[in-house]
Amino acid sequence: MKYSEALRYLKYLQEFRVKLGLERVKNLAERLGNPWKDYHYIIIAGTNGKGSVGAFLSSILSRKYKVGFNSSPHLVFPEERIRINGQPIAREKFGYYIGQVAKASEKVNRQFPHPITFFETLTATAMLVFREEGMDFGIFEVGMGGRLDATNIAEAQVSVLTEIALDHTKHLGETIREIAKEKSFVIKGGRTVIGTRQKRTNEIFIKRARETGAKVRLVFKDKNFRIVNPLREFLYRGKEEYILKPSLLGSHQGRNAAVAVATTEELREEGYKITKEDILKGITSAFWPGRLESAGNITIDGVHNCNASHVIKDYLEVSGPWDILVFGLLRDKDYKCMGKNIFPFFRKIILSEIESRRKMPAEQLIPLASRYADIHVRRDPVDALNLARELSGGKIFAGGSLYLIGRIRAELLKEGLLKKI
Repeated sequence: MKYSEALRYLKYLQEFRVKLGLERVKNLAERLGNPWKDYHYIIIAGTNGKGSVGAFLSSILSRKYKVGFNSSPHLVFPEERIRINGQPIAREKFGYYIGQVAKASEKVNRQFPHPITFFETLTATAMLVFREEGMDFGIFEVGMGGRLDATNIAEAQVSVLTEIALDHTKHLGETIREIAKEKSFVIKGGRTVIGTRQKRTNEIFIKRARETGAKVRLVFKDKNFRIVNPLREFLYRGKEEYILKPSLLGSHQGRNAAVAVATTEELREEGYKITKEDILKGITSAFWPGRLESAGNITIDGVHNCNASHVIKDYLEVSGPWDILVFGLLRDKDYKCMGKNIFPFFRKIILSEIESRRKMPAEQLIPLASRYADIHVRRDPVDALNLARELSGGKIFAGGSLYLIGRIRAELLKEGLLKKI
């Protein structure tokens, strides 16, 4: 396939709704020769922080090794989901590999009533790319949950768990414990790095690790993590002591960096030659777009659920004063929690929407938002950004769904104000 044909094919697949289950994608992977077996497979599950941990880990490991990183969702272009040593796969190669997976999918689709999905296609493509391009490591960010996620067809040598919160409750369960149990199924032996500070979820992960014979590493224990500077400096005591200065802003990124460090230390125990200097430089040079990313007086962040809004509230408190907020969500998000955490920091709020059948109508947010600020509605995210620029005499924050941030980031990229991935 050419790149343009791959884009059309993926757009067609997006017409089909998500259908949880592993049989289709297992069958697809088998037809591709189970490519995940040919490199060190690392899976990262959790509610928040998965992508950032993956970005830090990829940045560290790629100082010595060839590293593939499969993330989701993408912000602007679908090839962003498949990175090699931090760079998206070239477009011509992306088209070629999507074509290979599409051919294999034709045979699978004859056997199942529901076709291979958009997410399954991109996951299988990443697995294939990482084998064909000779990766030493393949890092896979779980899309949703764990037990029935396409990334979980592989036998991961290392499973990483990040913070757990209420999200995707329709599919994963209505309590933290139910969601943690779904995510615990990424543990299948090997090494398990538990990067949460939640006793109730850690108990579930440790129980699953014991059942599968996995070696457990708790990242946070005995006050071994301390914030030195709430924006960008942290002390972490793992097997060594580190002063971490993450490239990504926010105290939550200090914790994500510590999870990546602990995972790296586990890999060192397996014989991988990664130095302390590699770790520190990897943390300082990691790049993860759309997470407190700034372009002049504009900051964007995919603060897409209640739990994420708590850490963004902490950031807004120490980095103000702020002027205007551009905000939009998917309809299944806890907008009341998010609004209470974020809206009070702004003089004006411009409500926007995402091009998706899952969008939350801007009108649904007006009663809450109007308690805190003057309200404007611009359904198109780029129109909302332009209005914010017209009205603002200070700092602008654009937040909410990653789909919203993707549209805004694409516009800022066009203007040359942000770094390309």
